[in-house]
Amino acid sequence: MASALSHASVVLATNTGASSDGPLKLLPENHFDLVVIDECAQALEASCWIPLLKAPKCILAGDHKQLPPTIVSHRAAAQGLSLSLMERLAQHYGERAVRMLTVQYRMHRLIMDWASSELYGGRLSAHPSVAQHLLRDLPGVSSTEETTIALLLIDTAGCGLFELEEEDEQSKGNPGEVQLAGLHVQALVDAGVKAKDIAVVAPYNLQVDMLREHLCHSHPELEIKSVDGFQGREKEAVILSFVRSNRKGEVGFLAEERRINVAVTRARRHVAVVCDSHTVGSQPFLRRLLDHFSRHGHVRSAFEYLDDLVPQNYSGKGRGERQQGPKPPAASGPKPRPALGGKQKAGAAAGAGSQKQGARSSRNATGAGREDSGTKDAGDRFRAALVAFLASGEVQLDFPPSLNSHDRMLVHLLAEEYGLQHLSSGEGRDRYISVRKRDPVEPPELPPEPPQPLPEPEHPSGSTPVPAEPGGSSEGSGKVDLKSLHLERVQREKARREEAARKVREPGTSSRKKDKSEAKGKPAVGSGAGEDFDALISAAMEADRTCAFPRCKASVTTLGQLCHHCHRCYCLSHHVPEAHGCGDKAKAQARQRISREGVLYPGSGSKDKSLDPAKRAHLQRRLDKKLSELTSQRKGRKKDKEK
Repeated sequence: MASALSHASVVLATNTGASSDGPLKLLPENHFDLVVIDECAQALEASCWIPLLKAPKCILAGDHKQLPPTIVSHRAAAQGLSLSLMERLAQHYGERAVRMLTVQYRMHRLIMDWASSELYGGRLSAHPSVAQHLLRDLPGVSSTEETTIALLLIDTAGCGLFELEEEDEQSKGNPGEVQLAGLHVQALVDAGVKAKDIAVVAPYNLQVDMLREHLCHSHPELEIKSVDGFQGREKEAVILSFVRSNRKGEVGFLAEERRINVAVTRARRHVAVVCDSHTVGSQPFLRRLLDHFSRHGHVRSAFEYLDDLVPQNYSGKGRGERQQGPKPPAASGPKPRPALGGKQKAGAAAGAGSQKQGARSSRNATGAGREDSGTKDAGDRFRAALVAFLASGEVQLDFPPSLNSHDRMLVHLLAEEYGLQHLSSGEGRDRYISVRKRDPVEPPELPPEPPQPLPEPEHPSGSTPVPAEPGGSSEGSGKVDLKSLHLERVQREKARREEAARKVREPGTSSRKKDKSEAKGKPAVGSGAGEDFDALISAAMEADRTCAFPRCKASVTTLGQLCHHCHRCYCLSHHVPEAHGCGDKAKAQARQRISREGVLYPGSGSKDKSLDPAKRAHLQRRLDKKLSELTSQRKGRKKDKEK
């Protein structure tokens, strides 16, 4: 071995393997002329001094803008152990001792630009061989929307895909982002990208476990790791799941710039970020990352992947607008023709907005301020188009396919604010959005008020109104004494029945009395008006005691059930939301609660007997920890026995 080492031009070893207790003890002290320590930025300074003593010169190679050494002790890290030798020398000597390699041979230019401007002073450049390469350039990969872009942002803001918080667990997980990552992986695989060329990276170990549970059985060659475990690696396509989605805007250690730098720069041709822009964007560094993706890449809303998602707005304003959204069509009866023109203008405005947005998404885009103002203008145009559509008599509005992905995201969010159904159809450049009004056939749902059912029970002046029970009560009576009116009406009905019986017995007399009443005119009109008012009061009282389902006359006075979605009372046969037309709202509320809390409640769906993936991962981690503790205890006992 000594002969082999002495005749070798280069000897490879780890930092600790280069110690004097290893094979290098067979060589003389001054045998080496130069020591090169690779990935020095991720090595402890103490370990670097072991090989440094073997030669008079050294070269430290690495990137101190990426992850530092892993330090378990927080106290040691605070005392300076996490500061690598390379970073300390770079801070102390600067350009006198540092030489930076400015040409990179891995990433597409758009992926590199963000890291270059944020962390490397804009000094990086992409070699022409990799500057424009995309997934579609790989052999066997077809040209789709996913394979023709380098940057993709899948925004879950407003979709209710909140993070999970496990008890006794520091890590975080987000089941909604797991589903979105799986859908994007499947889209890339369907386009011809090999699973071994794709990596899914998450900053939290719990999310990594959930991703493996969801994807490994369908894509065995897919690599799923944490950011720390993927440093120094690269893949053709990388999907990042940022996990954090909460109302407080907490991002945890996502705010560490070097960790995000490692995560983004692992990709060669395509990087997709799945995150909640409301939460992640609360941190300035991450906000600039999202802005870079918005300007130079494609932005999609999670609604385009999961059509049955229920939005969970962060403020009450959107919800108020959603409730007020369907009202303009109901109140704008004489405006159908201007609304048609408004629909045509909506298409034109959407087209203009898409052209301007497309211009902003081009490579020659200008500053961020102009981008923000242009995005606001486009949002105003789409909002005006949707308001005109609500005021019209049209049922469906189709936006042109010329909208880019950012415009489609704005339309999805605005349509959700106004309570409209929205769906993306088509693929690639033919993708467009259709917006429909919810339940156009049914009347707008409003809380039951006494004036609402008034037009229904109108009767001629000679008809007999429906009798009402003496003990009934009615809500919303105002200042009118319904009890006294009811007693008077009962007396008048009794008198009319006696009058009708006399008319049957005396047909000649009744005809003469009728002629007299018609000749006089005034008493007959007054009597008809009184009867109409009594009939309206009776109908209002009857509506409060009758099932709100059409053509159902069952009484709900004792066993009625109030629907929390439409605020109407139904009998036991029609109280289920699916039976009286509120099924979609009930399902939406259940999905929203499940996505927010991650728990299935009785009646919300078929019982799932399998263990929740997040819970399974949590239990597996606790089991592994317990097994390792028991193993270490057994080893300690064996050593004690040997002594």
